Amino acid sequence: MDLRLIARDGIFSTSEAERLGIDRHALTRLCRSGEVARLTRGWYAVVASDVPDRTELHRLTALALGRQFRARAVISHHSLLLLRRLPTFRPDLGVVHLTSAVDDGPGADAGGRTGARRTVTVRRPGLVIHRPVGALRLSTPGPDGDRPATMPLAHAVVQAGLLGGPVSALVPADAAMRAGSVTPATLAAAVADLRHHTGIGPVRVALTGADARHESPGETRTAYVLRRLGFEVEPQLEVVAEGRLFRADFRIKGTRVLVEFDGAVKYADGRRSTLFEEKRREDALRREGWVVVRLVWADLEDPQRVRRLVLDAVARAA
Repeated sequence: MDLRLIARDGIFSTSEAERLGIDRHALTRLCRSGEVARLTRGWYAVVASDVPDRTELHRLTALALGRQFRARAVISHHSLLLLRRLPTFRPDLGVVHLTSAVDDGPGADAGGRTGARRTVTVRRPGLVIHRPVGALRLSTPGPDGDRPATMPLAHAVVQAGLLGGPVSALVPADAAMRAGSVTPATLAAAVADLRHHTGIGPVRVALTGADARHESPGETRTAYVLRRLGFEVEPQLEVVAEGRLFRADFRIKGTRVLVEFDGAVKYADGRRSTLFEEKRREDALRREGWVVVRLVWADLEDPQRVRRLVLDAVARAA
């Protein structure tokens, strides 16, 4: 049987398989042959030509658990961000996060509460179901619904920051703002709804610096480190040097210092022409009196090194 016939979004449950005569023993054989992958208890994914990587396995598992608990919880935190294919910062791919929903159905009181409403965080291996978010009303599909419900995206961004720290909120926030999926207003509303959660203070402050002009997680983290060190930055500054227009990741405001984040992507092709063009660009900027500071991921792990590099550049540009 073509398992894709029973899989929705690439996943299916044991009960769905059993209705077609595929029992647990058959599923075990299919796992051994590599045709399916076990995601979590009672849920499987159809394996195409390529074995899913850890990120894709997390997405599929989040969908599975979202369907399993769809009548009372929604996909949230970094699980939703990964499901929406937004960039994240060091998420724990081994744990799916859901949030218990306020019941909107019959019997709910004016605050949306029922006797069945979860008031504590529930944990089991590979899954955390968080307590509801204040008075935020989250509608979930009924038990027979197909797709799982999700937390509002801005709230999931803030929740990711509560788990992983400010940068874990900023990285998806910048990307979602670029895509038009969140705004400063929706992020502020999400912070307000989560105001009583531990760790909200640093996340609130960090999100005031969310900026759609940051084009990669590396740029987001560079801006965060520079601001925390007390530097004012101007993202995506256009500079004319020797008749050519260049765009720098950042300028240290009030100086002729440019800061560039060097990720691996721009050099991934390994072509000498890429490296040569980058050198020509930097030489032209320097001849026009600009000082360029290049940072990599390892530098961002050592903020005091970043401070020294930038202060040295400011002194040389004076």
